Amino acid sequence: MLLLLLVWGVSFWFFYSPPGDPDFSQYIYWTEDLMEAEDYYAAYEATPVTSVLTWGNALYAVSFFGYCFLLYLIGLFYFVLYVCDLRQVKLSHAPKIYFTRIWWIILFTLLASMPFLVTLAMMPPILIFLIPALYALPGLVLFEKKDAFTSSWASAVKTHGHKLSIIIEVTAILLLWYLLSGITGAILHNGSIGFCLVKSFITAYFTLVLARNMGLRYHMITILEQE
Repeated sequence: MLLLLLVWGVSFWFFYSPPGDPDFSQYIYWTEDLMEAEDYYAAYEATPVTSVLTWGNALYAVSFFGYCFLLYLIGLFYFVLYVCDLRQVKLSHAPKIYFTRIWWIILFTLLASMPFLVTLAMMPPILIFLIPALYALPGLVLFEKKDAFTSSWASAVKTHGHKLSIIIEVTAILLLWYLLSGITGAILHNGSIGFCLVKSFITAYFTLVLARNMGLRYHMITILEQE
């Protein structure tokens, strides 16, 4: 409950008063004009991207990724709590498990984020393979004390036979998240306090739902291996 309130508060702050400028409409128009230009390079030289993106846009983009990373870290803490509960480990041990090993995941995420974003931009369907393949990585790092790079391959191996069910579950969660967010946007005025409160709660709830699903899947995979 405390984690839910924490994520809710952080999300409300980000949605209601985001740092920088979240308006990227000029960049979208610029992209559309650039794609329609007969001479791509001449059009770009005449109107470079720096002419439509402001420092406010850059600040918002950086803060957005920082916000997403913070949700990821909070979700992983809930992941640790949930796995400890499933394994009947004292919850007082969860902070030690988390804080002594989380730096591996932070390092791995920072090093892999740029290649991942470039690959995702070029081949979006790669997510269908990457998400289930890396689903057990946090558990292997935090509970089995493996380094993140070894864990990435071990996760791909351990999730064999689970990948299809993982992608179905994750897709269902994300679709429901998107649906509820869309309904909220249709009912409430975008940017209002009510809109930000509801949207931030939906974001907080589904962040923890994904973390719980990841914990349950990791527990199931390791239990099946022991049997």
